[in-house]
Amino acid sequence: MGKVILFIAQSTDGYIAREDGSIDWLRDDPEEDYGYEEFFHTIDTVFLGRKTYDHIFELAEEFPYKMKDVYVVSNSREGHDKYATYLQPEQTLPLVNMLKNEQNKTIWVVGGANLIHYFISAGLIDEYQIFIQPTLIGKGIPLFQKNDHEEELQLTETNAYPDGMLAITYQRKEQSH
Repeated sequence: MGKVILFIAQSTDGYIAREDGSIDWLRDDPEEDYGYEEFFHTIDTVFLGRKTYDHIFELAEEFPYKMKDVYVVSNSREGHDKYATYLQPEQTLPLVNMLKNEQNKTIWVVGGANLIHYFISAGLIDEYQIFIQPTLIGKGIPLFQKNDHEEELQLTETNAYPDGMLAITYQRKEQSH
């Protein structure tokens, strides 16, 4: 069976972006990738929200996920473009279940905040890899929005980097019936 992973960085005070969506505060150290390359090679499929997808083209010289199957969840776009297939929100759950359970795919939920909230609320995330950068940005877009979903997680790994970045990995705790 495949799995759904949230691999994301946040500020120490819990934000994934500034209020305007900017991520200029995030570290971009050419000497340290915090395990990104290794992680990236384990991924088959990428899910992004439309705003995050559009923002990539402002930040990157070339599309970083072109070797992956890319799905963009959008209320306003349909079909596909050069890099991605667009989904309506209601198409997400059946597709994720098919990719994960029938095709054994490893899925990365890249962001943004609304898509992450949807995946958390639907109980779709199997593993959380959260990188806490030692930076306070004061206000912004929080990683975790309020929701009614409650779930126990199990800590499986921690890694403290010399620059102060802290990586924590949680997996969904198996419920005993």
